[in-house]
Amino acid sequence: MSLVQIGSLEVISLRLSMPLAGAWTAEAEVDTAEPLAGPAVIALGVENAAPVEFSGTVLESRAFEGRARAFIVGGRGGLRRELPPRQYQLAPPRLIVSAILREANEDAGELEGLDGLPVLARWVRARARVAEGLNVVCRRAGVSWRVRRNGTIRVGVETWPAYHGRPFCISEDGAHARAVYAQEAPDIEPGILLEGRRVGRVVHRVDDAGAFRTEVLFEEAP
Repeated sequence: MSLVQIGSLEVISLRLSMPLAGAWTAEAEVDTAEPLAGPAVIALGVENAAPVEFSGTVLESRAFEGRARAFIVGGRGGLRRELPPRQYQLAPPRLIVSAILREANEDAGELEGLDGLPVLARWVRARARVAEGLNVVCRRAGVSWRVRRNGTIRVGVETWPAYHGRPFCISEDGAHARAVYAQEAPDIEPGILLEGRRVGRVVHRVDDAGAFRTEVLFEEAP
């Protein structure tokens, strides 16, 4: 298997950005003369190792001179859909979030972080895109949301579990809380503790020479 694939297609270059809050996105150049469309599973790995997979949807793609460029977003592609306004009374935050995800046709993953939160006496959901609707209700509830590698939506308070792999740092910029890692598998993700520091944004890159790197931006601890 090549270093990176989308389905059976070889990926020539890739930039996959995973924020602490929101949806991951990927910009890929693929070895095919046809534009990509629909669901896409990006498989990142090394020889003789299980790949790390990212499930998303192609939002934009075009082909030129035997290569296709594609912009992919984590999930089913519904986060940019505009939802109509809606009013709630005495509604748990989990009900409001679940309704947004259902109307967007997105997969609800870990929503346990919403359990036990105070009921909202009155809530007005403005007309807005799905992602913005999630931002607003999550800010009100004191939680955050993001799309996981498998394309499901995780909502809750960050718990910062420790990274269980073996990090291999090849460069570090302490002034900007940034480091670059060369991992056997691209399994570093936001919301974990890496070498005792909180991981915010993660950017996985593969260039056209086949070099693979993971850039990590760390969060300041409160």
